[in-house]
Amino acid sequence: METFNQIPQYNAEHYAVVDLGSNSFHLLICRLHNNKIQTVNKVKRKVRLAAGLDEHNNLSTDAISRGLDCLQLFAKHLASIPLNNIRIVATATLRIAQNSDIFLQQANKVLPLDIKLLSGEQEATTIYSGVAHTCNDNLSQKRLVLDIGGASTELIVGQNFTAQQAISLNLGCVSFREQYFIDGQLTSENFTAAIAAASSIIKPYCADFIKFGWQAVVGGSGTMQALAEILAFRQQPIVITPDFLSEIKTTLIHCKTIDAISMENSTLKGLRADRSPVLASGLSILIALFNCLAIKELRLSSGALREGLLFEMLPKSRLFS
Repeated sequence: METFNQIPQYNAEHYAVVDLGSNSFHLLICRLHNNKIQTVNKVKRKVRLAAGLDEHNNLSTDAISRGLDCLQLFAKHLASIPLNNIRIVATATLRIAQNSDIFLQQANKVLPLDIKLLSGEQEATTIYSGVAHTCNDNLSQKRLVLDIGGASTELIVGQNFTAQQAISLNLGCVSFREQYFIDGQLTSENFTAAIAAASSIIKPYCADFIKFGWQAVVGGSGTMQALAEILAFRQQPIVITPDFLSEIKTTLIHCKTIDAISMENSTLKGLRADRSPVLASGLSILIALFNCLAIKELRLSSGALREGLLFEMLPKSRLFS
C-alpha cells in the first residue's frame, strides 16, 4: 500500500512508525480499531544511506538529499497523527556517520517529532519484540532472530517476549557490497572474501549465543524476504536452508555482475528487481551466519523493528492480528 497522489488524513486511532534504515526508509501506519490492529499504509524508499558513506564515514551531500526528500513525503503522512502515536528512529548508518548531526538537524526540521538514534542493542531488542509479537509459533520456544540491515546485522536469542542475548554487528548488505563486490562483480573470489570477512566478525560472539540454545531460527530483513520470494514463486515451503543458499550463490556467480542479475533466470524467478543490488552481499552475510552458528534452517518472520516500535505505543496486552 503506497499513496502517491493524495495523502490520506488520519486520526487518533492511527499509529505511525518511521524507520530510517541504512538501505531503505520505511513508514508504517496502523489503525487500532475495535481492539484490532490493522495495517493502513506502508511507504518504502530505497534511500541507500549507507552507500553514501565515504572512507572517513562522512555522509555525502547526495545521500543526505535523498534522505531529506523521502522525509518530506513521510512528513505529509504524519501531519494528521497525534505526536504520542508516532515513533521515528534511525539505525546503523546514522550511528556510524561522523556528520550525522548535519542530517539529523535538517531532518528534525522536516518531521513533526525528533528522530531517536537507537543504539545497536536497542535496535536488536526492539527487533526481537517485533518478532515475538507477530510470530505464530510456540511462544515458549527459544528462538534465534537474525536481521541483516544495510550497515549492521543484529543477532538475538530470546524466549517469550524477552531477549536474553542481543548484539548488533558492523556488517551490512550495503556496506559489504561497497567493500567486496566492487563494480558489481559477482565472482567466486568476491563471495569467498565477503563470507570470510563476515565470519571473522561473527565468530567471537558465537559461543555466547550457542550456550543459550534455540528451537527455531527466524529472520525478516530484506535478504531473507528476497530469498523467500524465490521459494514462494517455486511454490516451495518458505524455509531457507544451506543447500538453497549455495544454489543461489552459484546462480549469482553465473550472472557475473549485479547488473546482469535477471529475474528471468529460472533459479531467480520471483525475485523483485529492487532486491538485486544487495542480494549477493546480504547472501554472503547470511551464509556466514549459517556456517558460524551451525544453522540448519531459517523461517521468515512477519515482524521486526517497525512492529517492535509500534508495540511500544499500544496497550501492553495487545498482539498483532
